[in-house]
Amino acid sequence: MSWLKIGAVVVGGIVLFVVLGHVVSFLIGLVTTIAFLAIVAGGGYVAYKLLSGGRRRELR
Repeated sequence: MSWLKIGAVVVGGIVLFVVLGHVVSFLIGLVTTIAFLAIVAGGGYVAYKLLSGGRRRELR
């Protein structure tokens, strides 16, 4: 009976390790994708502001 409990704990630990590995991998990929999209969108916004900023006329 003792060996059965030890085996169950070992198998449960291996399954937990594999599942957590997949979850962490998915989350890291998701965060990386969101960060990349934020950088691209921020760069596009800055480029738009720089290009459209010269069209304003200054009132004197």
